[in-house]
Amino acid sequence: MSGVQSLIDEVEASFRSGTASSRADVLRRITDLFLAGADTFEEQQVGVFDDVLCGLIDKIEREAVAELSQDIAELPRAPAMLTRRLSRHDDIAIAGPVLRHSKVLSENDLVDVAQNKSQLHLEAIANRSQVSERVSDILVDRGNSIVLTTVAGNIGARFSTRGYKSLLGKAENDAGIASAVVGRSDLTPEMFRRLVAQASAAVQQRLVASTDPRTREKVQGVIQSITVEITRSADRSVSLRGSQGSQLRTIDKGKLRAELGDYAAAGRPSEAATALAVLSELSIDTVRQLLTRQDYELLLIVCKACGVGWVAVRALLELAAQSRDEFGFNSAGYLDDYNKLSRESAERVIRFLKVRKAASGAEIKKMMAS
Repeated sequence: MSGVQSLIDEVEASFRSGTASSRADVLRRITDLFLAGADTFEEQQVGVFDDVLCGLIDKIEREAVAELSQDIAELPRAPAMLTRRLSRHDDIAIAGPVLRHSKVLSENDLVDVAQNKSQLHLEAIANRSQVSERVSDILVDRGNSIVLTTVAGNIGARFSTRGYKSLLGKAENDAGIASAVVGRSDLTPEMFRRLVAQASAAVQQRLVASTDPRTREKVQGVIQSITVEITRSADRSVSLRGSQGSQLRTIDKGKLRAELGDYAAAGRPSEAATALAVLSELSIDTVRQLLTRQDYELLLIVCKACGVGWVAVRALLELAAQSRDEFGFNSAGYLDDYNKLSRESAERVIRFLKVRKAASGAEIKKMMAS
């Protein structure tokens, strides 16, 4: 250790009168000396290096400190105090290497960083070869889409029951997270079905486009079964209105309205028709006819009665026009008409349709005017 003492003397001299360049040179030499004997140094000797290096890192340029972090990141006997300080550095170029690789950091260290540092720090932790449930819970709670996609795709990450449930909830509206989650070996068939069933249409479409044929087939199977269930529910809505009323009230219609727009925008007329049938409690055949009529007035009325927003209505109009090859269709021209519709009058038309199953243009105009 005589070489170390000589370097310590140089460190003290550089603190008093040395330049940043000379201190960086001393840091490099100390690091090289430590790396050369890291496997043989006793604990007390490692402690000396720890003290010296910690004294240097606040006094030299960031590039040198970042290089130090890379050098010690994968060392099983890296100086503990130094490693912890580097992991908490605001600069991710300095903190990142040890957060991703160091086994010197304890679970408590990782929890502290995950609770208090930036999304880039969380992403680095999410890339570790092993992520405990306690740490992953924090990543799921605090992490952005990139962090969640990273940890979901990490086969070494473990999730608590609460953490997994929260992750699945966030995956419903984020295709990147969902794609990572469906590839996990610990995702049960029940969890897979629930995720696909509750995912937005955009997420479902992304999953169907998966490059993994097994995943694609499983997703298509779930979507098909869901569509069949919704269609059956919609087909029974006229004859079973009284008995089915309580069942329909259990459907999250706010979510279904959002999905209606997603289905229409994605060019999926079957799913769009079944969603609108459930919302309106009209038969699926009636709704399909609405989407094929040249007169869009009745479609607008049904959407108004169901509380569908303009964005979804516009997507439905364009989907209907597309099915009839109406090129140059201008859905924006119907915005004023839709805004002027009275929801109360629209609901009156819906009630009439449920009884009559059809209505002439004159009858509709009369009801809307009354």
